Amino acid sequence: MIILDVRVSDIQPRPRAGQWIRSSIPLVTFVTLGLPAGALGVAWPYMRASFGAPLAGLGLVLATFTVAYFLASATSGPLTGRLGTSGLLVGGCALSAVAWLGLALAPEWWIVIVVSFLAGAGSGLIDASVNAHISLNRGVRYMGWLHASWAVGAALGPPVVVVSLAGTSSWRTGFAAMGGAFLAVGLLVSARRQDWAEAAVPTAGNPSQNAPGRPAYRRAMVVLAGLFLVAAGLEATAGDWSYTQLTVGRALSAGLASWGATLFWAGLAAGRVALGVLGNRFPPIRLLDAGIGLSVFATLMFWLAPPLVSALIALPLLGAAVSVIFPVLLSLTPGRVGTRMTAHAVGYGLAAGTIGGGGVPAGIGVVLQSVGLFTLGPLLSVLAMVLALLHAISRGARRYAQLGQDRPGS
Repeated sequence: MIILDVRVSDIQPRPRAGQWIRSSIPLVTFVTLGLPAGALGVAWPYMRASFGAPLAGLGLVLATFTVAYFLASATSGPLTGRLGTSGLLVGGCALSAVAWLGLALAPEWWIVIVVSFLAGAGSGLIDASVNAHISLNRGVRYMGWLHASWAVGAALGPPVVVVSLAGTSSWRTGFAAMGGAFLAVGLLVSARRQDWAEAAVPTAGNPSQNAPGRPAYRRAMVVLAGLFLVAAGLEATAGDWSYTQLTVGRALSAGLASWGATLFWAGLAAGRVALGVLGNRFPPIRLLDAGIGLSVFATLMFWLAPPLVSALIALPLLGAAVSVIFPVLLSLTPGRVGTRMTAHAVGYGLAAGTIGGGGVPAGIGVVLQSVGLFTLGPLLSVLAMVLALLHAISRGARRYAQLGQDRPGS
């Protein structure tokens, strides 16, 4: 006689499997979100030839994308209240899928501009909704992994285009695949809507459910938006202009300057991976202190050190320093504005970051052209110092608010 010893736990799905899926979906979403960012620049020469577009057409595509991204991020808070996180995320995935599939099929140049607007809106909704949800429901380590996942997607974007060109002799297949990836993510999110319920309180602090008083909220929001704007501007300016300044302005060889630019982005990715591995060992505010302090030091080194040191030491240090600022700021947001206002604050913060990431490097480019490339070091240092000043203001305001809550009768 054979006796079967079957336990209930053996036939029920293991909780760990569900938890693993729940933890993986936001990371997969951000890998997908990063794909077009890395692919557009590589695909542009072939796209331009297909449509007979002007050389500056990529700037028009990126400007359209940025405007739509800004509008979507800024309105994501009220939309989250109406649609919920999962509804907003599914909508963003749908817009992105339509946009990139539309780009793959576009017969005329004007259609590219239209789908660029849809792509920016979809990306803005995805970015804001996922970041707001993670800031409320996860700790700083997971936020680090989330933003590292975006960097992985951006790094995979160029190979997707290269494989598409090699396999089909067209850039269109690569973007069709990206549209399919967004569609798959949207279906996955829709199937697991319960994973996006707004319930937990972040481990980064002990925020109240309600936002602070209106004047305090406005002050906190202005400072927070300023932090996002300047941090994004510092990151983008260093990434966009350091190579040109090192080669043209400081006569460093193209090979060494390219290594410096590569090491800057490598430092950015490595810093976010380190945040994902070790972020729970330090209070988030201390990590932000360290990141901003190191950014001041690294920008001064880039300015004042010899060109070789600026390229191979200062730039990777700066990349590692700025890598933690965005994820940690997002993790700290609920504690500064209250959990109910987190979706609004994250949306406004990311919108401000969009302005900083696009507007600050453009403005600094005008200065560099008018005054000279030697001014990049001082300008980066000023940005880092402004960031440190805003951080000091935000910390002081937070201490004052806590003292006010501790007073009798307050």
